[in-house]
Amino acid sequence: MEELFAYVKPAMAVVPVSKSGAAIAATAVDGTGYGRAAFLFLVGTIATGGGVSCSVTESATSGGVYTQKATTAALTDFGTTGASKVYILDVPINSAKPHMKLYGTCGTAAVLHGAVALLYGRNGVLADPNLATFAAQYVRT
Repeated sequence: MEELFAYVKPAMAVVPVSKSGAAIAATAVDGTGYGRAAFLFLVGTIATGGGVSCSVTESATSGGVYTQKATTAALTDFGTTGASKVYILDVPINSAKPHMKLYGTCGTAAVLHGAVALLYGRNGVLADPNLATFAAQYVRT
């Protein structure tokens, strides 16, 4: 049986947090060498009046200026009916701007959220199996 993490590299995109009235605190994801990124945006409790929306931005360097991706993929503003769900933004990676961040805002009430990016499509090159930079624990039997 094949190992999933030989083909998919997970990366933290948003450390789980409860926020209100502020921008998403995203972490830069380096997609260098990969063809696509699937951002799994996890939403927990959304307080009354809360809401969140986000999209993917890109940059040539991790500390550079992040601009909106050319794709129209975005999670539109969803409120309390969008609580306790997983949303997925699957986008191509621009090799000239492989560094990505989720960009968005939380509404005036608290939104519990976090995100993981799954990088894939390395044209047959195996991903680094060292998951220590992402997972607190990884057990494979």
